[in-house]
Amino acid sequence: MNKKKLPLKVLKALEPFVGMQGELFTIEHPGNNLLLVKDKDPNSKFYYTIEKHQIRDGKDIYSVIFAPKNDKEVGAYSTTIGADDITTTFNSWVLFLENYSKVKSFFDDPILESYQAEFFSNFEFVDEHAETNPFQTAEILQLDYLLEHVSTRLIELSDENNREANEVIVAEIAFIRESLTNRSQKWVVEQISNIYAKIAKQGVPFIKEFWAEGKKELIKIGIKALIESAQNLIS
Repeated sequence: MNKKKLPLKVLKALEPFVGMQGELFTIEHPGNNLLLVKDKDPNSKFYYTIEKHQIRDGKDIYSVIFAPKNDKEVGAYSTTIGADDITTTFNSWVLFLENYSKVKSFFDDPILESYQAEFFSNFEFVDEHAETNPFQTAEILQLDYLLEHVSTRLIELSDENNREANEVIVAEIAFIRESLTNRSQKWVVEQISNIYAKIAKQGVPFIKEFWAEGKKELIKIGIKALIESAQNLIS
């Protein structure tokens, strides 16, 4: 959609979301919508969308749909709001994400979360705009090569005990590879951390297999933070 097809007041109402970063959500390309925000959790169906704008009785009205609806229902809820209510409804939606991240349940995987945190904590981004900037094209090509290799080896190492888990990882790797050119450095590293966390859960042989090879490829990329992480995990 061309921005000059929208009223200036609509663009100004949406401007606070441009470049917005969150620990629990990502601002996606809206497509045919005006705004699309998704839960960062790849297993989540939670989202916040402003679908369209219209004038009703001389007032600006925005059609909004989001999930979860409230703390009793996880399904989607649609409503119409004024421009002044956009921030309020969005912040309420983010609060749901925060509460979900804090609540403890039997469905949590503390071991996986620990590996994710360990991998990601080693990264120190050289680019101060890592939350918004993509990797450079040469780095993207090397990351794609690395991810392709990991995917191929996972398939080769699959057996009746790990095939289902590996198929999930391979599907997630495919999504990351498709997203390398239009996602931020931080997002990419978060997703790679998640991949290697799932690999680590399969045992020491898998850590040795993938991190040893990963180190070589990451050195080619020349990303200081990633190299240091790989060295720390292998040494």
